[in-house]
Amino acid sequence: MKSAASVPEAEQSTRPVELARHDEAALLELLETLVQRHGYVPREFSDEVSRLVAVKLERLRRIQAKLDSTIRRDVQQHVARWRNEEGNLIMILHAIQNQHGYVPREVAMELSRELGVKLARIYEVITFYHYFKLQPPGAHNVTVCNGTACYLKGSTDLLNALRTELGVAEGQTTADRQIHLDTVRCIGCCGMAPAVVIDGKTLGHVKVADVSGHLVALKQSNQEARP
Repeated sequence: MKSAASVPEAEQSTRPVELARHDEAALLELLETLVQRHGYVPREFSDEVSRLVAVKLERLRRIQAKLDSTIRRDVQQHVARWRNEEGNLIMILHAIQNQHGYVPREVAMELSRELGVKLARIYEVITFYHYFKLQPPGAHNVTVCNGTACYLKGSTDLLNALRTELGVAEGQTTADRQIHLDTVRCIGCCGMAPAVVIDGKTLGHVKVADVSGHLVALKQSNQEARP
């Protein structure tokens, strides 16, 4: 019988009693290690991992069931409020966006079922009106004016710089949900072209060289706002 000292470290760390402490990524990495070492996953580990996966899936199903019931209840309330109103789909979508900050896909699917309207029709409305968003909003909004005056003064270069700095395209939010990047047709400040609006504050005559500084200031203000 092997002593603990003679058992490879990877196998010591993956004994069944330890497996439950690993997250999914760690489990996958450990299983890969075992396959590389043995050419297969030893039965004692595969059985335990299968049991853990079953437990995690059951927990996820319970969580999803709670989310589904909450979504269904909220959608039914919105539908009940606007069901008899003309153009109720738009009003319901407004209510949903006011609640979530955007229109989540799972909510749109539930609305489709509740109204008996094709999901494609709901997305036609969402994508037609600029107001509706399909991505979660960020804590901060950076909007580039792309009107004629701003375009001629280099708004495209500003937008490209922001895309590079943030790693997202217009209409998207950074992975940390801190900054949402967008464009608008015109903000009516042509004399300040090119203009950028950050959290409702209009900045004029913005240069590409200014982009990094504005983003740094925005991130610093966010850190200072944290308790």
